[in-house]
Amino acid sequence: MKRTFYFLLFNFFTLPLQAGQGIITTLEAPLFHQESIDSKVIQYARKGDKIYIHNKHFSDGPLDVIYDENDDFNQNKNAIIDYEDYYETKDNSGQRAYISKYYVKLITNDRREFSQNISPFDPDPNDYRLEEPLPEKYPLVKKEKYRAVISASAGPDLRSNYNYNEVLEKEDFSNRYGFNLSYGRKADWDKKDRFYFGGIFHGWTSLAKFELFDGRRAKEIKSQLGIGPFVSYDVWRSTDSTVSVLGSVSLNYTRNTVEQVDFNGFEEQRLFSSVALSPRVASFYQLKTAIPNLDFVAGMDIQFYLPQNLRSSTESTLSGFWNEQGSEQDTVYIPFTAHWSAFIGIQSRY
Repeated sequence: MKRTFYFLLFNFFTLPLQAGQGIITTLEAPLFHQESIDSKVIQYARKGDKIYIHNKHFSDGPLDVIYDENDDFNQNKNAIIDYEDYYETKDNSGQRAYISKYYVKLITNDRREFSQNISPFDPDPNDYRLEEPLPEKYPLVKKEKYRAVISASAGPDLRSNYNYNEVLEKEDFSNRYGFNLSYGRKADWDKKDRFYFGGIFHGWTSLAKFELFDGRRAKEIKSQLGIGPFVSYDVWRSTDSTVSVLGSVSLNYTRNTVEQVDFNGFEEQRLFSSVALSPRVASFYQLKTAIPNLDFVAGMDIQFYLPQNLRSSTESTLSGFWNEQGSEQDTVYIPFTAHWSAFIGIQSRY
C-alpha cells in the first residue's frame, strides 16, 4: 500500500517534469478521448488556460536546453514536432486525453513563441457568443414560413350513378385518380411553428360502366374540381421527418358525363353537375430528402360528401333513355358518404 501511495505521489509531483505546456488559443477547445474528431469529448478548455503537453511533441523536450556559442540570445534550439494533428495531454482527473494542435500554442520559453500568435483565428471558429444588443429580427433560428405541396392520389370510386329507368344488370366502377396542390404559411402567433394556414386545390376523375336489363350500355365519366382553405398541425417532429394532420373545407364542382347506347346503335350523352361544399381531413408524413428544403410526402385523406343532386341543363332527344326531364328521378344522386384516398408527392419549404 505504501509503495502505491509513493508511486502516485511521485507521478503527481513529477508530471510537470515529464511534459511541456501549451496555452489555449480558442474560446473553447475540446479534449478528446482518442485522436479523432469523432471520439468522445471528455472536457473543454477555455482560452488562456495552460495545459500539459506530452514531451514527445518537442524534439528533445522543452526542458532539454541546447546552447549555441554563436547565438547572442543563447536560447533553446529544440524544434517543435508539427506534423501530428493532436497533442497528448491530461484532463482534470489526470487521465490521458488529446487536443487538436490548431487550438494550442506551445510554450517553449524562447524565440519560437514569436512565430505563434496567441489569437490566430479571425473569426474564432469556436466562439459561439453573440454581441449584444442583438440586431432587430436577428435570425437566431432560420424560420421556414412557407410550404408548397404537389401530390398524386388514388382511391376507390364514388359509387353513385344516374338513376336509370331500367334495372342494372352489371356495373363496373374503376378507381379514382387525382391530384392535390396546396400552399400554406406558418401562423405568426404560433411560437412552436406547428400551425400552418393556406389554400388547397384538388381534382379527381373516374370511369364507371353499366349494362342494363333491356340491352343498353351506359358509361359515366366522373370528375371533380375543388378549392378552399385549410389548416394543418405538426403533431410529431424529428430532425428529418414530420407527421401532420390537416383539415379543410372546399367548394367543389362535380360533374358526371352520362352516355347511353342501345342495341340498335342509338346513342345520347348528357352532362349532370352540381356545386357543393365538402369537408376533408388528412394525415401525412413528410421526410426530408437529399435535396435541401425538399421533402417526400405520403399520406391518406378522407373526403365527406353532403347529400346532393347532380342535374342536367341539356334536353334529352331519346326519351326512352332517360327519366322525365327536370324530375327528381332525372338526376345523379350522391348521398351522405365518405371516401378515402392515398397520396404521395413532394413538398418545398422556404
